[in-house]
Amino acid sequence: MQLGKKIRDLRLRRGLTVQQLADASGLSKGFISQVENDHTSPSLATLRDLAGALSTSIAYLVVEEEQVPHVVRASERVRVHVGGNTSKVELLSALPKRNLELLMAELPPGMSAGDKRHYHHGEECLLCLDGRVSVVCDDHRLVLEAGDSCHYDGRLPHAVENCGSATARVIIAITPAAFEPLIRVRDVKPPADSVTLGANTVA
Repeated sequence: MQLGKKIRDLRLRRGLTVQQLADASGLSKGFISQVENDHTSPSLATLRDLAGALSTSIAYLVVEEEQVPHVVRASERVRVHVGGNTSKVELLSALPKRNLELLMAELPPGMSAGDKRHYHHGEECLLCLDGRVSVVCDDHRLVLEAGDSCHYDGRLPHAVENCGSATARVIIAITPAAFEPLIRVRDVKPPADSVTLGANTVA
């Protein structure tokens, strides 16, 4: 994919106008239009400004990606450790990370989101496959049954918990890829083959 098209596609996925990207990057609207239409080649410093404004890396903008479907076999899913809890979280999308991240989580009965919520730039969509879960997003609390889904702004403090009596299973889609630990419980050690991911938290 050409650099200009990649920048334009990423800007649109972020929901930004050319003017908003210009304001966020400190570049002119006209210059960004030229870059997106491949009429000029940005310097490394300019790429750094654009990458920062688009919440991505310079490498993502300049490295040519293989346009080959990435298969994740059920037996080869990466297990994700979520800050000391007993949930089973597996990565369904490609590694290394791309712009979309897809996870499957199994939450045991009685798991609480605790008193902290998490946030990140971008959007999130959660589908409840089995059980019953509660999604707290800013001042809103929604209960999802099997088959229900919820789409929300990841910048709002949010958390999810199993509010039912049986194990709940959910699919979580995040864009851009920025998985945040949504669920936590106490006094549980991470499995040996897990991957630990960091998070921003707010009280």
